[in-house]
Amino acid sequence: MDKNRLFSEFQKLGKVLMAPVLILPIAGILVGIGSGFTNPKILELFPFLKNLTIFFNILKDAGNVVNNNIPVIFAICIAYGFVKSEKATAALSGFLGYMTMNTILGNFLIYTGNLDPKNLLIGQKQILGVLTLDTGVFGGILVGFLIAHIHNKFYKIQLPAILSIFNGTRSIPALSIIFSSILGIILAFIFPPIQHLLIKSSDIINSIGASGAFIYGLSERLLLPFGLHHFIYLPFFFTQLGGYLNIDGVMVEGAVNIYNAMLSSPTAKFDINITRFVMNGKVLFAMFGLPGAALAIYKTSLPKNKKKVAALMTAAVLPCALMGITEPLEFSFLFIAPMLFIIHSFYAGIAYILTYILEINIPGPSSFGGPLLSFIFNGILNSDKGSHWYYLLIVGPIYFILYYFTFKIYIEKRNLKTPGREENFETGNEENFEEVSVNKNISTKLLKEIIEAVGGEENIKKVDACFTRLRLTLEDNSKVNDLKIFEKSLGASGAVLVENGIQIIYGNRANLLKIEMREFLKHE
Repeated sequence: MDKNRLFSEFQKLGKVLMAPVLILPIAGILVGIGSGFTNPKILELFPFLKNLTIFFNILKDAGNVVNNNIPVIFAICIAYGFVKSEKATAALSGFLGYMTMNTILGNFLIYTGNLDPKNLLIGQKQILGVLTLDTGVFGGILVGFLIAHIHNKFYKIQLPAILSIFNGTRSIPALSIIFSSILGIILAFIFPPIQHLLIKSSDIINSIGASGAFIYGLSERLLLPFGLHHFIYLPFFFTQLGGYLNIDGVMVEGAVNIYNAMLSSPTAKFDINITRFVMNGKVLFAMFGLPGAALAIYKTSLPKNKKKVAALMTAAVLPCALMGITEPLEFSFLFIAPMLFIIHSFYAGIAYILTYILEINIPGPSSFGGPLLSFIFNGILNSDKGSHWYYLLIVGPIYFILYYFTFKIYIEKRNLKTPGREENFETGNEENFEEVSVNKNISTKLLKEIIEAVGGEENIKKVDACFTRLRLTLEDNSKVNDLKIFEKSLGASGAVLVENGIQIIYGNRANLLKIEMREFLKHE
């Protein structure tokens, strides 16, 4: 497989892996609200909330339905995302395969004396009622790929008449159970050493402290333009690389899982060695730094364009600060001034050092509701757990000023054509842009213009989307003549050509565009 094809496959995997991650925001918000309003100090200040304790505990329980079952969600999403057709059968088989793998894995370890139900070791736990070895998201991912491979190979199978009841997709659940049983036995031998390696790696990463936080933040930003940043943070989110800790007598692994367990616990305190992996640095640069950059772009724009730039930057800053969706703002300067993006990535790494040193225990990604909501519910309302939210009010304005003057000086010195500095600056087709921004049905005119810009209907093989990008798989990339047209006329923040396709940055409008375009093109 050549490097371009490998890059394309990694991007596809990143997109599929983001599906379960995008379920997390509502879970994070529910757990944050529930934990915040059952906090002893909050109840002491507002005694009437004691009458609502049951309600807020229910919110926590509802959110933890997602948080406690991430691996099986991964298994289902990967099986669904990588099959060619009949996706509902694949999703069902993903669940069956995951449960079968865990059941056989756990029972095999019990039979061989390597798992004692009365004396569980690190990485051994009950998963959906089954006592087994906790393979985390790795197990879910393996099962998902296994089911996808079985499905794509056998979903059209024709069997002898006596077995014809299992023709086609009806064979997939049965085959999934068989092959997942085999996978469970294989994992009983190979996963314990992998688990040991992950624990050792986590210990090494924790030992390098602030420098490890810097590398984590820097590399995650630098990989953003390629759509590969998911591969930096996802292993830390959900595996032992992100740490392992005993919370109220239960061993928990993965930074997201540990943080949520701390949040739900009445006694556990936040730990900065965990919080740095749930992007506490992002709260600093998304809430304060990048808005400073947006102000600099506005201030350096031509007087006649300031009104348009103000509207454009406001539309980019709001999702950035509220939900942690930074791409629309970052792509406004990424291609015009790559060095500015590198500086921004360096500042992002420094943000992780500062939040590590000051022990600001506030997660920043959208999976916790985004920087602002996380600041309120996980920071202010859970202050007694050691969130240290008040430090953010000190370093935040400093970061705003740092970004503002860095961007302003660099833009003016290099005479960069950032938004609004061109004489004929346009923010795009205003009618189309307005319709998209308020989440009405996308205009047919806009869809036609996007399709025309990528070479016509016959050039589009597949329409998909991740959190912020409309992803089109194309027959021929050379038919895309001008990437700038997406910014100038089609309301996008930018566009990137990748192997066999294009990614168009539309922020949180991307998924709506995907749905409308699929219906327009009559794609599945």
